Amino acid sequence: MKHFFYLHGQSARTALLKLLRQPLGNLLNLLMLAIALALPVSLYLGVSSLQQWTGKLATTPQITLFMELSSEQADLAAVESSLKSHPRVASFRFVHKDVALKELEQRSGLNTISDGLGSNPLPHAFIVTPKTLEPAALDLLQKELSGLPMVELAQFDGAWARKLHALITLARQLTWLLASVFALAMVLINHNTIRMQILARQEEIAVSKLIGATDSFIRRPFLYHAAWQGLLAALLCWGLTAWLGHEANPALSEFASLYGVDAKLRALDAGEIAIITAFAMLLSMLGARLAADHHLRRQRRNQLP
Repeated sequence: MKHFFYLHGQSARTALLKLLRQPLGNLLNLLMLAIALALPVSLYLGVSSLQQWTGKLATTPQITLFMELSSEQADLAAVESSLKSHPRVASFRFVHKDVALKELEQRSGLNTISDGLGSNPLPHAFIVTPKTLEPAALDLLQKELSGLPMVELAQFDGAWARKLHALITLARQLTWLLASVFALAMVLINHNTIRMQILARQEEIAVSKLIGATDSFIRRPFLYHAAWQGLLAALLCWGLTAWLGHEANPALSEFASLYGVDAKLRALDAGEIAIITAFAMLLSMLGARLAADHHLRRQRRNQLP
């Protein structure tokens, strides 16, 4: 077992030293891999940041429950109790009809409007903030709240919510599409890189096979070379996304301030960095494995009589 770990450690060390001996050529290759990773990762950060910002917007869809004019204190208490216990209600605010009339007078500039009306024609209202922006859930919540005692009308801006949900869904789908395309690109780039290395060392590989080297022994240095490439590319991707966020945040904050929101692109957390690194290493090793297996199969075919 000690010999097994020694061989793997030696292969990993040798592969790293070969990368460092050709810094310029390998740096260009690593930058290509890092950019392929950074594009979907940046879009992912943008989508997740957008989801956080929507919770801060003052225009978050709200359902307004207008009570019947004949509703009494017991009816208001029943509706309030139902809203407190509802699983899809994040928060709510009660607006007394007298307060609503005063706000109307202030907005219209007609401070004596109530004098000519005789009685307050406005109803009591509850302004409800839902927990989700998903359109189907909002439709269901509206129907449920409209059935509460003495609720005359349950109204909300469903079109705005659907547009926002559609935008986030589209961006999320584009993220997965880009991730799939660039994952394939990473495999192909590493496949081509390792194939060129194998061709440069094919005589060495042929001699190793003649003296009894196994396929796993021959593949091992190429797999470690690819693993180092994936690791370094993921670290470069982390740096690129951090730089992009740093450069974009001032302009983004200035734009968001127009809507009263403090918005900025979030950075990758430790868990996300670990997942991206593991993902990059696995894809790189997959490309190397495919290249090495292709060469070994072709070599066996050439040896057949």
